[in-house]
Amino acid sequence: MLCVGGRSASVPVYRRLVEHTGGKFLHHDGGEEHNLHQLDAALVAADLVLCQTGCISHDAYWKVKGHCKRTGKRCVFVETPSQSALQRALRAATAPDSPADIP
Repeated sequence: MLCVGGRSASVPVYRRLVEHTGGKFLHHDGGEEHNLHQLDAALVAADLVLCQTGCISHDAYWKVKGHCKRTGKRCVFVETPSQSALQRALRAATAPDSPADIP
């Protein structure tokens, strides 16, 4: 499960939430410090993408959106960078037969 964006101080919390659901956690900061070229490899490796739209560059947003549309990869966009918003997104993303949330 790839989490794109979010507050860097909260990454350990995001990791714990994802791993609690049984997922393997991957993270890319959305272009703040990580190179956007690294995002390509992370997107390919992920089965599911959680994209925190308020905490990433415009380029990263469009890269995530385009990749998920092209590949049909499940993606949930999270507008608020908070633990509770991420928990809701995880529940929605891991629910049986949940559709991708691609705007």
